Amino acid sequence: MTDAPPVHPNLSEVNAPRFLGLLWNWMLYGILSVQIYIYSYNFRTDRRVIKLLVYGIFLLETLQTALTGADLYYWFASGFGNMEHFGRSHAAPYDVPVIGAFISMAVQLFYPYRIWVLERRCWWICALICIGSMVDSVGSLVGGVKVAIRGKATKGRALQGDALISVVGEVVTDALIAVTMIYLLTRHKGSSSRLNKHALSRIIQLTIETSLITTSVAVVSLLMVFLFPDKAYFTCPMAVLGKLYSNSLLVSLNNRISLREAPLESGSTSIAIDISKATAGRKSGRSSLSRKTDVAHKGGLSEA
Repeated sequence: MTDAPPVHPNLSEVNAPRFLGLLWNWMLYGILSVQIYIYSYNFRTDRRVIKLLVYGIFLLETLQTALTGADLYYWFASGFGNMEHFGRSHAAPYDVPVIGAFISMAVQLFYPYRIWVLERRCWWICALICIGSMVDSVGSLVGGVKVAIRGKATKGRALQGDALISVVGEVVTDALIAVTMIYLLTRHKGSSSRLNKHALSRIIQLTIETSLITTSVAVVSLLMVFLFPDKAYFTCPMAVLGKLYSNSLLVSLNNRISLREAPLESGSTSIAIDISKATAGRKSGRSSLSRKTDVAHKGGLSEA
């Protein structure tokens, strides 16, 4: 009879970050599923490219969730109490860093399109966002490949360089997206009607909130890599980052529902903005955002 491997002296420090991270990952997948249902029910006429983006991301998230479930079963069910199982990476190099890199890049690359629709002269900012998103993805992919080659759970020290590249690219990209979107929307707000100003204020607030959430989680994961280089604490926030990006995209798209019926004073006026179709009338001289604003007056639609 062979002796079992010795139990790690700090077993909770090894397993708690990955366990909590994957649990929150599953929780966010449930929220994302509800967001997908809301989107599919309310926006069946969205442009095909938008629907391909949304459902493609949901497919990747479903695959990632299934792989993280396999990880949980491997570490905490079939391999429970086996320290060799706890020490192996299993599918972790693929489900979080690799798939997460593609998800974050897909979401980030959606915003240069929106910026270009609002202001074509900002093409150079769109190019910077694309470059930053690719840098972020490359850092995550390289880190995932390193862990896959080792075949073992990796501590923060071994991934400091890759994490720095990934998070710096991510923070810079999110900051560019937020600042540019806020600037363009604020500029349109100054020349818009009262109804449009109300909707634009809602969009600006949502842009700030979603960018702040994803950037904060990315910074926390980077701090954990450098403050605790001999621990695996960073795996907890990294496990939820991709789901946060997916949910932020769906929240942004589904927010159009509330903008359709946003009462101002009398309760008889509501507003709708459909960003996904903002390119339909580019040849006219008006801005894309104001062009796609529909104002409802007591049940009848009239285009603003």
